[in-house]
Amino acid sequence: MSSTTEKGRIRLLSDELVDQIAAGEVVERPASVVKELVENSLDADARRIRVEVRDGGAALIAVTDDGLGMSRAELPMALQRHATSKLSSAADLSRIASFGFRGEALPAIASVSRFRIFSRARGTDHGYEINCEGGEILSEREAGGPEGTRIEVADLFASVPARRKFLKRPGTEWGHAADWLSRLALVRPDIHIETQRDDRKATVWPACGDARDRIAMILSEDDAAAMIEVDHEEPGCRIHAFVSTPERTRPNGQGLYLFVNGRPVRDRLLRHALIESYRDLLPRGRFPIGVLFAEVDLDTLDVNVHPAKWEVRFTDPQSIHRTIRHAVRDAMSSRSWLGGIRAPGPRGLQDPRTGAGQGGAPRSARSDTGAGAPPAPPSPIGTDDWIFARGDDRGSRVEDAGHDDWPIAATSASRDTAEVDAGTQPPPVASFGSLQILGQLRASYLLAESDDGLMVVDQHAAHERILYEGLRESWLEAGVLRQGLLAPVSVELSPRAIAALAEAPKLVERLGFEIEAFGEDAVLVRAIPAEIAGQDVGELVSELASALEEVDRGDDSDASAIRWLPSLDRLFATMACHSARRFGDRLPPEEQRAILAGLDTIPWAPTCPHGRPVAILLSHDDLELRFRRR
Repeated sequence: MSSTTEKGRIRLLSDELVDQIAAGEVVERPASVVKELVENSLDADARRIRVEVRDGGAALIAVTDDGLGMSRAELPMALQRHATSKLSSAADLSRIASFGFRGEALPAIASVSRFRIFSRARGTDHGYEINCEGGEILSEREAGGPEGTRIEVADLFASVPARRKFLKRPGTEWGHAADWLSRLALVRPDIHIETQRDDRKATVWPACGDARDRIAMILSEDDAAAMIEVDHEEPGCRIHAFVSTPERTRPNGQGLYLFVNGRPVRDRLLRHALIESYRDLLPRGRFPIGVLFAEVDLDTLDVNVHPAKWEVRFTDPQSIHRTIRHAVRDAMSSRSWLGGIRAPGPRGLQDPRTGAGQGGAPRSARSDTGAGAPPAPPSPIGTDDWIFARGDDRGSRVEDAGHDDWPIAATSASRDTAEVDAGTQPPPVASFGSLQILGQLRASYLLAESDDGLMVVDQHAAHERILYEGLRESWLEAGVLRQGLLAPVSVELSPRAIAALAEAPKLVERLGFEIEAFGEDAVLVRAIPAEIAGQDVGELVSELASALEEVDRGDDSDASAIRWLPSLDRLFATMACHSARRFGDRLPPEEQRAILAGLDTIPWAPTCPHGRPVAILLSHDDLELRFRRR
């Protein structure tokens, strides 16, 4: 009886327990300590930061900076809970511009480690040092040292064995810390950063003035050179990003680096917006590489939603999603990718369409024309632009040249490639259909001459893409044939998923579904697209709802919406592949020209649905270099 009474009583927790609870929220692993300490250095206006890690951070984490430093009076206060220099009133919580603001990190870290902090304020003659263990101050004294602050965290979680045993191997823990440091370095290229792991040689990222130069340091020079710069601004939001061209992908999303107002974040909304920008440009299962900087008004952003400040919340998330998607798509539609042959030109070159300079540090171009090829010189003005970029998203119908046995499907927006409707943008300077065909190579590749060099087209990949686009467009335009279910199927979904389906009834119907709400946590499915009858109804509806949760439905009514139904998308890709001209088929000149002209009838995509490149360009520079004429 007494134990029950004792259990139900309310009582204050001890300071020691409060600190350890705070440590559990803030200090997830050694990387969390690195993150908090380096963020403090940045908030202190540091220009140089050095990070030392031993045994993955379990033995030692030391961060040294040349920031403002703290006075003898301020230093003990920094180890008290909720002591901070970043907030002065409740109103400041709605406009947080600093990394840290809660005043929890240092006391929480000190409570689960052996802790030493030294700091010397700028303009003072002496510094001050405090040593702690388990949150208890052991000693305080005046000490000598350079201006700035050095914090050492030793034996992390030694006093909390239950937490320490869950640490991974030193290499794994270091990987998490290094990942965060690389994100910090990307967002702050103006900061000099050094990292020292155990007794290995230190890694140095010197300060630089160009974001692309820092990307080259963190990722690779090839990645940086192959990225397209995005710069887009709307009221209340600016998007500045570097994104990879479609032929440069990764098998997962780990190449995406996201920042909001200079803060590295793990945000599902931003990640989805960036990936969604590549819908229909990348094969399923491949992801772009991207470094995205979003700047939004402080009063439209809440950064106080996660103890470690990894997450943020927007007042209008769909607007941010739409802005990112449009900014990246616009940049992609105006730039070049053709088989990954060429990197962007050197700094200072002009955009041939606008005359505007292309920012970026000088980079070495490389040739992928064959093994052992010597490095190519920097691309001349304009050669990094996609010479086949369409002026708009509308296709033109191509004549089948009398070959009814292998139809080339066309899009619904019919117009002749040589004509331009009043009020539309001018047609591209060149098109696939206007190229001079030289013939076939090994009955597999179409060779054509362009103003910029030799165009090599994979006949199967090109024809497959044309048929795939036509199948999707025709499927939607003709009206989707539905398969009514013998008995309605109830599918349990989250309230958010149900709301997403309810908010897009026309699109759901257009995609071939008949769905109605069924209570608070389920929907009733009465029909599905006939082409995928027999598939698991619950899985199909869940996939569709999941896609609709993430997108702004206002401008996603094109054929690429079919990608929200993976089963149907795979079906069309397979049908197109089986119907397309094969690798090794000898084609008469009329069929060769029809395939090239057919590429002008669809929104440009650099690969077939299965990920193989459609075309590559061997530029005059590449050829002249190989024949030693330059």
